[in-house]
Amino acid sequence: MTDAALYAQPAAGKTCGFCGLCCKVLAIEALDKADGVWCSHFRKGGGCGNYEHRPTACRGFMCLWITSEKLGPEWRPDKAGFVMYTDRDGKRLNLVVDAGKPASWRREPYYSYIKNMSRRALDGYELVVCIGDRRIVVFPGEEIDLGVIPPDRKLVSGYVERDGALTPFAMVLADAD
Repeated sequence: MTDAALYAQPAAGKTCGFCGLCCKVLAIEALDKADGVWCSHFRKGGGCGNYEHRPTACRGFMCLWITSEKLGPEWRPDKAGFVMYTDRDGKRLNLVVDAGKPASWRREPYYSYIKNMSRRALDGYELVVCIGDRRIVVFPGEEIDLGVIPPDRKLVSGYVERDGALTPFAMVLADAD
């Protein structure tokens, strides 16, 4: 989880409620919890069974649905099928999809809104869809599916000028440093 997600504030009237999808799709190093599996502390009716002793990563995490005034109830992660959060000082939007619903981000009203958000790529922002270890970088006119990326690899994307036109690119670097 990221610093931006850890220090965000909830939008008026928004709470996790019965959602908890982040407790499934995100890895939590402090708990040795892999991504894509439910946290052993998650209670079926919602909430954490270890609430008072949960790690810092869980304690302060707030997904984009919680912090955004613009996203309506249909964007709550358990309804949408994915969790969104930013990292890289807000320059990357991660859309972490429940592997049990891998096409959920392509449904409406989500897909057209996601494509609209990807227009910020022209200003140096990234929008990355994560389905397990698979990464798809979304641009307004296309998507670049990078396939499965090992966790120690770094992804970079943006635009390059080619023949007088801006062309989107995404690639994986061999070393995260």
